[in-house]
Amino acid sequence: MSLLLTASAALIVAGPAGSAAVLLLVVVRRWMTRERASVRTTLRPLLLVLLVELRAGASVLAALESTARLFPDDRALASVARLSRVVGIPATANRVGGEMRLLAAHLARAQVTGGSAADAVRRMIESDLARDRNRRMARLRSLPVRLMVPTTLLILPGVLLLAYGTSISRLFGELVLPF
Repeated sequence: MSLLLTASAALIVAGPAGSAAVLLLVVVRRWMTRERASVRTTLRPLLLVLLVELRAGASVLAALESTARLFPDDRALASVARLSRVVGIPATANRVGGEMRLLAAHLARAQVTGGSAADAVRRMIESDLARDRNRRMARLRSLPVRLMVPTTLLILPGVLLLAYGTSISRLFGELVLPF
């Protein structure tokens, strides 16, 4: 309902073009916030806490359980910690999904091969940072294209009015008062 009221107010104040511009801005803003909301933001802090636990000398299972206690709202992490306690970390990777499957797979690979679990978690953090950086760079590359519409609709008419304003006012003055 607020969208309809906003568009109506813009129609009264700025006419059809203003109403269309406001509707376009509202749709773009909703699209951008939906895109940001779909990105999960709790993985990196979770991995950082897990890395600190592993670097402090805790076992992989103890680090998972401690991290699950610090993030009580993350049910996927709690299920990974619980399953790891019951069936072991390598079997857990096949039973969970999403990002936790990737985490369990990296921890299982480190455990099976004898590699460092802390290094596996550190590589996951670095890949998460690289993915985030690539996503932001893609958005930055598309910025000139996204700014063309506001520039064309808002700045160009003002520049044209400044450039031709005096001649247009003189022309209308001569049309109204020809003698």
